[in-house]
Amino acid sequence: MSDDDKLRRRRFLQATGASALTAGIAGCSGNGDGSDGSDGEDGSDGSDGSDGEDGSDGDDGELTLPDSYPYGANENRLQEAREVMEEAGYGPDNRFSLNWLQYNASSWEEIANTLRARLESVYIDMNISKADFGALLERTEKGDMDAFTLGWIADYPGVRNFTQLADPDNTIYDAEGTTPNGARLFWSEDSYTDSQVRSAMSEAFDEISGNPGNTDEAAAARGEATRRLEKLLWESAAMLPVYHSVSDRFWYDRVDYDPPGGMGASRAKTSTSVRGLEGGDTLNGTSATFNALDPIASGNTASGAKIMDLFDAPFNYVNGTVEVEPLLVEDYTTNDDLTEYEFTLKEGVQFHGDYGEVTADDVVYSIRRLVESSNSTNTYFPISVLNIEREEDDDGNVVPGSVAVEATGDYTFSITLREPFGYALEVLSYSAFSAVPEGIVGDIEGYDGEMSFEEFSTNPVGCGPFVFEQWESGVGGEFRASAFGDYHGDAPAVENIQETILSEPNAIYNRLLNENADVGGIPTSQFDPGQIDLTSRDGAQQTGTYGPLENDKTLNMSRTPTIDTFYIGFNMENVPKPVRQAMAYVMTRDDFVESVFKGRGESAYHLTPPQVFPGGGEGYADHWQGE
Repeated sequence: MSDDDKLRRRRFLQATGASALTAGIAGCSGNGDGSDGSDGEDGSDGSDGSDGEDGSDGDDGELTLPDSYPYGANENRLQEAREVMEEAGYGPDNRFSLNWLQYNASSWEEIANTLRARLESVYIDMNISKADFGALLERTEKGDMDAFTLGWIADYPGVRNFTQLADPDNTIYDAEGTTPNGARLFWSEDSYTDSQVRSAMSEAFDEISGNPGNTDEAAAARGEATRRLEKLLWESAAMLPVYHSVSDRFWYDRVDYDPPGGMGASRAKTSTSVRGLEGGDTLNGTSATFNALDPIASGNTASGAKIMDLFDAPFNYVNGTVEVEPLLVEDYTTNDDLTEYEFTLKEGVQFHGDYGEVTADDVVYSIRRLVESSNSTNTYFPISVLNIEREEDDDGNVVPGSVAVEATGDYTFSITLREPFGYALEVLSYSAFSAVPEGIVGDIEGYDGEMSFEEFSTNPVGCGPFVFEQWESGVGGEFRASAFGDYHGDAPAVENIQETILSEPNAIYNRLLNENADVGGIPTSQFDPGQIDLTSRDGAQQTGTYGPLENDKTLNMSRTPTIDTFYIGFNMENVPKPVRQAMAYVMTRDDFVESVFKGRGESAYHLTPPQVFPGGGEGYADHWQGE
């Protein structure tokens, strides 16, 4: 423990009157596990009879949860924030230093500066640092922060996909033998939380994950557990949901465009969303930077969108909606407890180039690579989400060839899971499960490979509607692909897709303004809410027009609520509950959505988005409002 951390802990223990102060400091390890024989850092059962440092009822009392969101709806409640800090012993001469790490974006910087100004008056000094996405993930996984900003876009449209972010056992990234895929909350037994709350959170998540079926009884059990878990998040202030976003798409009249649904454009194939193009055969667009075109190493939405066009997975989200359809698969069966799946592939599906027909051996190899390859950055989908049966060595590594994915015929394969899971088809729609030719990369045991990983990830071979042509990486580079004449599905309506890689907002906007992009987005810094005229609605999606622009053209526009949540999380081994509550009290979500994001979103009071919350949008609103 650093000297700063020791001083911080000493001040907090003094403020809360925790017992065994000297022993607690002297025996503090890196995780503060109380191994010196004291009661541990949470002080919940201290001999002074206090209620516990997090301000809860303590381990011996009955756990009482709020009926509605307790920190105020769009209210800057400075007085309550000051009171909760003063009750914990903070004041002008005992301030808390909070290290805030955020994604390198002007929107989050504006939010951070607003919060910092407000928290300064409640004895919290916020130190702001920024990082790009990769560095942010690396630092938060190491616990190198106090507070951080992240977002989660649905891997599959289910409650479990979001609630697993807050499951305590799934949020500790420095424990041996675990593969966490939650938020970086470090919700350990040594965290600044009531042990009752932590246990109740784990129990709620177990209830959600333990009822995977489609029966009314299972849905009711998941719903009740979800509502309780969300209240436990309010009580703990472990993470603060900020907003759910919307996807705005813009296109010129020359494009016959069907805007993707709530799973997002990166889950939609261009061959589906673009139905025609007047005056040319090349669809022009703009892309963010990306680092790989191998399905096992797709690390962001930009690369995911390319992989959707170049590859096919066993199943597919229909144009980015929550509806799942078979793609490579023709038929499937499963057992009653949803642990064993048998799939039958379409016959005659062709790979690009000279790689022939897609068979079950290709699919098995592709999933093995996803699990076993050292190049895979998406192992948590088959391991932590699907939880495919496998053997592991003493270090927790998967034994090569032990993954329970087996070719049972030329066109049939099976997958066996360790525990029941009701969203297997949705997960198998994710681009990471895309089929590649067996043995094309020799990065798993038993295959020498025709290409290195580096070569394949920059010159990929799939069986999707478009064939890879060119990728010049970095800002100013270009991505190109051409229609695959032997595609097994509906033929693309355009012969080519071409995207210029840009990151600067003005450049992105000017490319659309100059009509060098047929379809695209408008950066928030260039967006004018007064130009919107949305006149039609299909479910949650609205369509209409945007403009006129500086070029006197009016664009078509769609606005689609996306299934995501952007939030502030805390390293709870560093940040006491009163500090977390203080930030919650000064969080004015509506103001941030309107002023920072120019109305392109919805204030978030739950981790679970409205589309998958029990009871949908109405159930979401009723729950946080206490109705």
